[in-house]
Amino acid sequence: MNVIDIHRSPLRTVGLLVASFGFVAVSIWMLYAHPGSGRRAVVAGSLAEFVLYGSIAFFGLCAVLILPKLFQQGSVVSVGPRGIFDRRLSTDWIPWKAIRAITPVQIQRQSMLVLEVDPNADTALPWTNRARRMARVNRAFGPYGYWMGAADLRGGFPALAEAVTRGRTCAESPGASAPSLARRDP
Repeated sequence: MNVIDIHRSPLRTVGLLVASFGFVAVSIWMLYAHPGSGRRAVVAGSLAEFVLYGSIAFFGLCAVLILPKLFQQGSVVSVGPRGIFDRRLSTDWIPWKAIRAITPVQIQRQSMLVLEVDPNADTALPWTNRARRMARVNRAFGPYGYWMGAADLRGGFPALAEAVTRGRTCAESPGASAPSLARRDP
């Protein structure tokens, strides 16, 4: 099996950026919905005002973080016989032998893969600091592990899931049929 590279989708990334700017614009509009009348749409000091300012800050930060991704070149995720290399999570390949389970997770309409890694191998793996912090935070939301999102990838979740399934299958036994994605090693 050759390495499967999945690139960032410029269209999906632009969509996320437009959505972020849209939420900022709607929040600003809700704050100042009555231009020219001299009064504001929400009461100063109210919870609604606090939420709207929080929305402006949050979605503004999202836009700032998404914008540089439009200019990144190269693949984001690579899957091959050596393992998985998600450049958002690690600085090098995560070998198949260190991955105990790969579980698909869906939160509302967002699908992701959760990599459950052997705890004995986890500390030696090349995870980024951000990935390690997020793995600890994600414990509160469901399966513990390293979550691979697909919202900004070309082909989305189906492409990511297929690449990971094919890669794992070929690494375990070349020529075998693809197993179910939710697979646990003993």
